[in-house]
Amino acid sequence: MAALDEVTDLAAAVARRRHLRLWDVEVAGGPRGSVIRVFVDADEGLDLDTVAQVSEEISRGLDLRDPISGRYTLEVSSPGLERTLRSREHFALCVGRDAVVKTTTPVVKNSNRIEGRIADVGDRAVTLATDEGEVEVPLESIKSARTVFSWK
Repeated sequence: MAALDEVTDLAAAVARRRHLRLWDVEVAGGPRGSVIRVFVDADEGLDLDTVAQVSEEISRGLDLRDPISGRYTLEVSSPGLERTLRSREHFALCVGRDAVVKTTTPVVKNSNRIEGRIADVGDRAVTLATDEGEVEVPLESIKSARTVFSWK
C-alpha cells in the first residue's frame, strides 16, 4: 500500500472515531523530509483541542505503522474558509458557497476559469450560478477548484 493510502486510511479511522469528516490528505516530499497534511472538518466547526487530539492520535498511528520513510512533519488543521474542492462530495458539502473552478478545457467564453456560486451537484457535473447564468461543468474536466470567502 502506498504511503498516501496508508496515511489516508489512518486519518479516516481517527476522524470517524471522533465524529469528524476527513476533508483531505496530502503527502509532499522535500529536501528536509516529507510533510503530511491532514485536513479534518465538522459541521459545528473545530476547536484547537480537537485538532491537537486528532494530531496526537494520527502521530501515534504513524509511529506504529511507519508508512513514511525518513523524517516527516505532520500538520493537522481545518480546511479553512477557502477550501480546496477535489471530489463530488466536497462540492456537495459546499452548495450555496462561492467558488472558483479551473477546467482542463474552456467551458465559458473560451475561458478555463469560472467564478460563481455552487448551485447543484449531480453525478457527473457541478452547476455554478454565474453573472451570465448557470454553467454546468463536468467533474472530469475540473483541473482545480476552491471555495472563495467574500465579506458581505
